[in-house]
Amino acid sequence: MSAIPCHVAFIMDGNGRWAVKRGLSRLKGHREGIKKAELVIDYCLRRGIEVVSLFVFSTENWKRAEREVAGLFKLASRYLDNIADFSKRGIRVVVSGDLSRLPEELVLKINKAETATVSNRVMTLNLCINYGGRAELTHAVNEIIRSGKNSVSEKELGEFMYQNLPDPDLIVRTGGQMRLSNFLLFQSAYSELVFSDTLWPDIDEKELDGFLNIYQHRNRNFGEVRDTGKTVDG
Repeated sequence: MSAIPCHVAFIMDGNGRWAVKRGLSRLKGHREGIKKAELVIDYCLRRGIEVVSLFVFSTENWKRAEREVAGLFKLASRYLDNIADFSKRGIRVVVSGDLSRLPEELVLKINKAETATVSNRVMTLNLCINYGGRAELTHAVNEIIRSGKNSVSEKELGEFMYQNLPDPDLIVRTGGQMRLSNFLLFQSAYSELVFSDTLWPDIDEKELDGFLNIYQHRNRNFGEVRDTGKTVDG
């Protein structure tokens, strides 16, 4: 197994709880979460990780207070203004999710960032905004129907997802919950899963090193049984 995963995906959980514990607004927690996302992206760049996916906003997050949702979209919009910085670091930005429900300003920023960074090759940053794994599968099936195909292979199905990226080798969830929460359901079939009690804004490089260390010690055989030379009884 490669010592460094090609694709690492993060469920960035715990921003709101981090803020509430400190008597701050939940939106302040999300601001800190963006700062920590930048640290994580920089870390992954230095480790040679080629694809990073960040779960920014789920299809279920619309249930939150309108003020928090609007604030999250404003933060995402401002973050996408960093086109010059993305290009300087060789980062290609792509967005996975249903854009039809997002504010027009945010959609324009998404389109601009994707177009401006399309030729960058050092890393692909996949921002999952208004994303849900079930919604993505539904989207893929509808696209297949529109294409007129009567059947598709597993590989072809993958090509109808929001983005045609390598499956994540490692999925990390912070914040203490131990579930995928509708994240990358099709792509995570053989992903290594790591769950951390640390709230996302408290993640540091030492813990990131720990995630990679766990990954490097997992035996990824993808269903294959390797001949160890031992007998059945041994």
